[in-house]
Amino acid sequence: MADTTKDEPGDARPAEEAAPVEQDTLFRLQMAASDFIIGNAKYLGYLVGIVLLGTLVYGTVTSWLASREAEEFAEIARIDRKMPKVEDLARFGLAPMDDKTDTARMANVEEGAKRYTALGDDAHGAAAVYAYLKAADAWERVGKPDEVLAVLKKASDEHVKDLPGYTASAAYAAALLDAGKTDEALGVYREMAGRLEGFFAERSLLLLADAQIAAGRQADAKLVIAEFRQRFPQSPRASEVAALEARAGSAG
Repeated sequence: MADTTKDEPGDARPAEEAAPVEQDTLFRLQMAASDFIIGNAKYLGYLVGIVLLGTLVYGTVTSWLASREAEEFAEIARIDRKMPKVEDLARFGLAPMDDKTDTARMANVEEGAKRYTALGDDAHGAAAVYAYLKAADAWERVGKPDEVLAVLKKASDEHVKDLPGYTASAAYAAALLDAGKTDEALGVYREMAGRLEGFFAERSLLLLADAQIAAGRQADAKLVIAEFRQRFPQSPRASEVAALEARAGSAG
């Protein structure tokens, strides 16, 4: 029987006839992309320029900040060299820091305290904290506890992270306790525990609980200990927490 099938109108064309269409479509897409790039070259140039400028500014600011910090620490060292020296025995608490009857010496110590304080006011971050801590030590030598508290508060208020921030705030809280300002000291410890992270937050909570026990606030201390265990279940300071808990329980 003769084959009577015929191609009907609308049947697909052979693959070799479809290829030119695909190439034409690809060509049109390439031309469209090229036209877009050429037409927007100015704006793309702006975008690249902005990115490069941002990178340059970041690098410049970072370098400037590092340079500024180095200069601030260098200024602290310059004041250190002018301060009346402390003998080795005095450093270990085996002799007085200064002869208070030596008026010239004490005037120089006070001048150093003022310079450290002024530098702390102008400095930034860790350098400011370090200057204020130096000022606190000098004001202590002069015998002006109010000035000691004032500069330690400034150091704490810098809210620097990690060790400098912890040291400043812990020193301020300890000075408040020595001055009989228990509530203020507890507030500093609480703020530290919320602001700092990791080890320093752990230590802040432990200091808070310890101060509460010393102040006869065992119930508050037990709450802080429970908070510690909830926040830091894997802490390696379990023995310290247990000792605090025992103190809080025995005192209660």
